Amino acid sequence: MKKFITTIAISLFLAFGCTEQMSVNTPVDNSTKKVDWLTINTDHGLSVEGTKTWTKSVNGANGATFSSTKSLCEYTSAYVKIQVPAGAFTGTKTISATLNCETLYADFAPTPMTFNTPVYYTVEYRGVDLSGIDPTNLDFYYIDGYGNMVKATYDEIYVDVANNILGVVNARLPHFSRYGFVN
Repeated sequence: MKKFITTIAISLFLAFGCTEQMSVNTPVDNSTKKVDWLTINTDHGLSVEGTKTWTKSVNGANGATFSSTKSLCEYTSAYVKIQVPAGAFTGTKTISATLNCETLYADFAPTPMTFNTPVYYTVEYRGVDLSGIDPTNLDFYYIDGYGNMVKATYDEIYVDVANNILGVVNARLPHFSRYGFVN
């Protein structure tokens, strides 16, 4: 009888233990649209030198707005504007957005950080090679708390292929994670 129970237990372990693994971040909704982050076509490969961070210490009760333009690499720059409405969070936090020369997304910190009211994010990339990009299929997404890519709410996306300019205006950030362009 012991051998019979042991055999059944091992069979069940093998049958169920070898099925497809699902993690906590596996999307519950399998109808989520498959999208990929847009990358910048460069000839100089990945480099740490192309990474820039916009940082500011913000009192959540007061809010703040900060913006500036930084060169990401030889031909590409980014204008970033972050507006934190008064009351978006409690306490004082040092918040940041990190962009680099090869991707068209920003990593925001600290994470996890959720807001009482959305933070507004505007970014304009200049000097990006937009050849091969379908402007009608371009959108702006973020990663939610479950690892899903979700379409963000924003006022406007603009694409100027002739002048190598791409931007989004007032994207609403309900929390900090990765936000960027997809095609």
